[in-house]
Amino acid sequence: MLRLALVIVLFLPASAHALPLKVSCEVPGVHDADVIRVVHAVGLSLKVSDKVMLAGFEAGWVESHMNNLACGDADSLGVFQQRPSMGWGTPAEIMDVSYAARRFFEYAVRVDRPDLTPGLLADAVQRSCCPERYDQAVGRAQSMLRQAWQGGPEVVGGGVYVVEDGDVWVDRTRLSTIGSFVGRPSVAGRFVYARTVHGEIMVLADGAWRLVASGVGGDPEAVLRPDGTVVVYAVLADGSVAKLSDPSETIGMGGGSPEGARQPGSIQSGSIPLSPPGFAVGKPSAITFPDGSIALYLRSGSALIAGGAGAWREIAQGLEASPEAVLRPDGTVSVYSLIGGRVHRLGAGWEPLSETRFIDTVSAQPDGTVHARKADGEVLKVG
Repeated sequence: MLRLALVIVLFLPASAHALPLKVSCEVPGVHDADVIRVVHAVGLSLKVSDKVMLAGFEAGWVESHMNNLACGDADSLGVFQQRPSMGWGTPAEIMDVSYAARRFFEYAVRVDRPDLTPGLLADAVQRSCCPERYDQAVGRAQSMLRQAWQGGPEVVGGGVYVVEDGDVWVDRTRLSTIGSFVGRPSVAGRFVYARTVHGEIMVLADGAWRLVASGVGGDPEAVLRPDGTVVVYAVLADGSVAKLSDPSETIGMGGGSPEGARQPGSIQSGSIPLSPPGFAVGKPSAITFPDGSIALYLRSGSALIAGGAGAWREIAQGLEASPEAVLRPDGTVSVYSLIGGRVHRLGAGWEPLSETRFIDTVSAQPDGTVHARKADGEVLKVG
């Protein structure tokens, strides 16, 4: 019986402290931007609730300031200070942020109860000496979550549009006060489109944000056509690609207010499906040709797919992020993407353009200039 009891104890969660107690274990005062994005991505892949996700970020801040520490109290390691001796995994596994996050979230889902706050849920996983400290970190955790949701830049006319701290900005001018925007904005003429954490697409027109559609799973791609109208594409929550709005019925550039922007409700009744469900992920990229025709480029698994209106063809393999296609002055199309976090251009194969690591998607210009965003939010020019 004693031996059995010992085995059970070894597989209980570690008794974590609020930051490592070893004087020799230095903890940075700020979080690691790459770590928060990995933890967030793992939580999304497991489809955890908002409460469980917040518990993970509260725990990560309290235990390590959301850094992947190679030290800690006793044999504690990693972002969640998990202990190999308590059954969390080998040292190498625990130092893999994806593995550590998965172990945290899977256990949190099992022990969650309606009466637990996110902080108390974090403590139920960590079994800390100081349970109250997790909920005390809620503000910091929410701020890190907003940063984790940030996407790549949209560079139009020299202006750099990004989502920062839940709102849309161009250069240093704030365009919204909603606090729930995520991902990458899309700009078409004088209209700015952005996605919320709730899967809604909203448009900024005439100084006001209006709902365009809901039920969306990826960032929008808004396209200004030669006749001055705007059409919007997105990947829906079910993985299908859809045209969200008819430019003749919604928003035109020829004056008048955008009263045709769709009102709250499901997008399914107003969208035009261009593919079956499960076809694509991420953000589409669109090329508008002088005759007004539009070609879409998107990621389907690891394949780069081009086409539209149900006629699709595979262009290349090896995609790890959404593509960015741009029409060059000579009429050719260049395609860029991030592979291993580094900017690549499609030629005979995927050719690296930079050794710097970036996030989400890139923004390309007809002259071959590419802008991309680092995990800490900085936007750099490549090429």
